[in-house]
Amino acid sequence: MSTTGPSVTLTLGRPVHAQALSYTAMYRAKPFREALLVYREGGTYTILSPGEDHHGCWVSATTPLDPPRHVSFMSWPSADWDRDVAAHTLVFAPDTGAFTQELRLPGESVPRAQHGFAVSVADPGAIDTTEGWAVLRERHREAFARVRALAVGSAGASSDG
Repeated sequence: MSTTGPSVTLTLGRPVHAQALSYTAMYRAKPFREALLVYREGGTYTILSPGEDHHGCWVSATTPLDPPRHVSFMSWPSADWDRDVAAHTLVFAPDTGAFTQELRLPGESVPRAQHGFAVSVADPGAIDTTEGWAVLRERHREAFARVRALAVGSAGASSDG
């Protein structure tokens, strides 16, 4: 993807909501079980994991400060996606914490399915994503422990092993 030509300057909004994610089914090329998803003012987001650190935009079927139910994300070109984009749609079940995710990649007609669990992270306005994954993972270890417990509990309750 060429980066020459006209450009646009975007400002990442301040964090307004954040979720600790624990995946129970993942896209093979992105096998990162945990991630921190930071929703920002103005429809921008940042996601961090052991192997991802990129930005994009989002739009939700609910208002920004309500619990997410159905959210569409479009990543901006980044090294994480070979300087290309990716589209993700996440549908959350607020009663269980579960989510399903559909990943669409350019040129691939079949979407990739992923799923897992999410919990809200306390005090999202204090998140500084420039601190990086390792620091933020440690800082929000209680949220990651809660979401991991949901994921592990669901595996034990599954009848299809």
